[in-house]
Amino acid sequence: MAETLENKALHLLGQVMSEEFGQNIVSLGMVKNITANEGQIDCILEFKDLDQRKNEKIINDAKNTLNEIPGVTKVNIITTHHRQNDSTQDQKNRPIEKTHNVGTNEIKYILAVASGKGGVGKSTIAVNLACAFKQLGYKTCLLDADIYGPSIPKMIGVQEKPLSDGKKIETIDRYGLSTMSMGYMVNDENPIIWRGLMVMKAINEMIEKVNWGKADIMVIDLPPGTGDVQLSLIQKIKISGSLIVTTPQDIALIDVVRGLKMFEKTQVPILGIIENMSYFLAPDTGKEYKLYGESKTKDVSEKYDYEVLANLPHDPLLMDQCDKGHPLTELVPDHKVSQIFLDLAEILMKKLKLEQLAKTN
Repeated sequence: MAETLENKALHLLGQVMSEEFGQNIVSLGMVKNITANEGQIDCILEFKDLDQRKNEKIINDAKNTLNEIPGVTKVNIITTHHRQNDSTQDQKNRPIEKTHNVGTNEIKYILAVASGKGGVGKSTIAVNLACAFKQLGYKTCLLDADIYGPSIPKMIGVQEKPLSDGKKIETIDRYGLSTMSMGYMVNDENPIIWRGLMVMKAINEMIEKVNWGKADIMVIDLPPGTGDVQLSLIQKIKISGSLIVTTPQDIALIDVVRGLKMFEKTQVPILGIIENMSYFLAPDTGKEYKLYGESKTKDVSEKYDYEVLANLPHDPLLMDQCDKGHPLTELVPDHKVSQIFLDLAEILMKKLKLEQLAKTN
């Protein structure tokens, strides 16, 4: 019951607008946390300054909106202040530095997020992981390399087309990420019916002609499978490490082995495996339910000597917000799923640094 009420509250707060910025308070990241218990909702809103009169309208609108939810008996709005002089926050919100050198040469680490098959939530993980790196203070790029089925534009709420002067293509910056996707170039309803050479030309342009600038890390959302696009992309740029995404289903795990073998043969370091939709957490009882039965992911990881880095739950809010263009890790950093992504980003950065150190030695 509590989780359902929290979800409903978050959705309704998406209708509360900030006149100053012309956007709703959810997409602006002002809603920092929502908890609900026995009809009482506690909501934390973060403002850039402490001008109570200036913020009063948003506070009242949020409170009135939440009070309209059936079953809600009390609403507490707690306000916090975004400290501009906080060095970590400054680093998180500082625009990514751009140079006029196109390509990925100024990016320190490149992380490939892959899956042997489609439908395992690879793109959802790539987007939220990129947001997690950014939350930790790293300048982050996000490349959607899924030419036939680009989903990143929808997941981050981008509809405009990138600017180009004919020599270079500018990234589209969203949520503090520098992003590029074939989905920016085509209409959502138009299928991309290309043969291999056209696909590789598109991949090359997104790597070589895009003004990525300087960044700490690039997250690449690879297409599912182990075909020509994946292999060519791996050979085209120097990938620092890879991550395999799977679900507990046996058919998904079969394809995990194919993905592991692909990266082994191309000598790309495999940092670990992510099991998505590991379980469903019942909002009323807190009980975990295995949606696909007992998982064999651990058996596969042990057999091939790779670590399972995270087990992500099947969370409706995570999927719902991606569908609405608001990555949960950016939207509600304190959410339990967001915390998993933040912890995962820290682990991956440590592994990437160790991989780099091993190569230099």
